[in-house]
Amino acid sequence: MLSNIPNATIKRLALYRRCFVELDEMGVKRIQSGELSQKIGIDSATIRRDFSYLGELGRQGYGYEVRVVLEAFNNLLKTEDAQSCVLIGVGNLGRALLKYFSSDKFKKRVFRTPVNLIAGFDTDESLVGQCVGELPLYHLNDLKSYIEERRVTYVILTVPPTVAQSVATSLEGLGIKGILNLSSTVINVSEDITVHEVDLNMELETLFFYVFQKEQAKH
Repeated sequence: MLSNIPNATIKRLALYRRCFVELDEMGVKRIQSGELSQKIGIDSATIRRDFSYLGELGRQGYGYEVRVVLEAFNNLLKTEDAQSCVLIGVGNLGRALLKYFSSDKFKKRVFRTPVNLIAGFDTDESLVGQCVGELPLYHLNDLKSYIEERRVTYVILTVPPTVAQSVATSLEGLGIKGILNLSSTVINVSEDITVHEVDLNMELETLFFYVFQKEQAKH
């Protein structure tokens, strides 16, 4: 159960799963923890400790079978019961995400994502009725009824910072479990909704500080 897994481990689970999906697509059958450590930049001891929460996945000297690890992730995340997700804010970033999630490369993956993006919403009338890839676009006024009809439980928020809070507030009481907030501002919602904040500007600054720290250490 995810409730028994430390937060630090949970933050690394998506990285592990993405790595093993890529290994499977490359035809790799098995990987040693040392090789995995070099590939993703996490020490072997941490990897083994994190994987212990998923069950007995590897053997000393043998490593991890890629398909076995992926099945463990699927069992943990219950990917056969994938949750529906919509994107709000079809600007440049929103459109790019819609294109990615509707791409053939993403859809043809053997191991499904636990959350499926199914539609986009915006206030721009000219976008209504169009599609990005195979994903349809609707007016924001239709969001409430769409969420209720399709039992949507996740939202990707890519609206301008000035309207992010009002949009987030409008999601209260609709059964939304989680929001991936890419609007570059902090939003406040009830404890019933989990918010994951991703600020691309902040991530770029963090990268700068890592590089700066590494360069300073050389002197």
